[in-house]
Amino acid sequence: MNKFIILIVLTIIVNSCQKQKAENIYEKMSIRNVSFEVPSNFVLKKSNSVDTSVYDIFFHKKNIGSVYLGAYYKPFTEDYSITEEKEIYDIVTSKGAKIYYSKYLDIDYKNGIFNDNYYYFDTINKNVARVMLPKRFNKGLIGIYFDSVDTYNNKFAIISNDVTEENKKTFLKIFKTIKIEKNR
Repeated sequence: MNKFIILIVLTIIVNSCQKQKAENIYEKMSIRNVSFEVPSNFVLKKSNSVDTSVYDIFFHKKNIGSVYLGAYYKPFTEDYSITEEKEIYDIVTSKGAKIYYSKYLDIDYKNGIFNDNYYYFDTINKNVARVMLPKRFNKGLIGIYFDSVDTYNNKFAIISNDVTEENKKTFLKIFKTIKIEKNR
């Protein structure tokens, strides 16, 4: 009986170690002049697009994000309106538009009070990037954006809509591996 229990415990330990190793293996991906590393259990699938290279990111067959490289990518935007007029707020809200009422319109707008995400600048391998992280646990996006990655001023972004804490850590790790070859 004791040997059986020891065998079960050893099997569980070996399986968990193998799973941990698989999750920690990263593979290098390259799209034109930009390279980055993703977990080996991520799959990038090229999407049909015009003027921009778009790759969807899949994890266990679920689409969790996208990679964009091209001239026409519009960086992180949050579309909503703010008004300090109650009547306008009531009318527009009844039509289903995303609008917020504020007594302190200018201050709230400048500080991004109603944004779903936080934004900050970071330097990744000598390139300035804009990073986006969700303000709340289950709402927002995780992303990184580079304004110019080559002589043609193409933009590069990686965005994920899976805002779990584990996914946030994974994508922040991916962001740190981005390398841009500017001479192209």
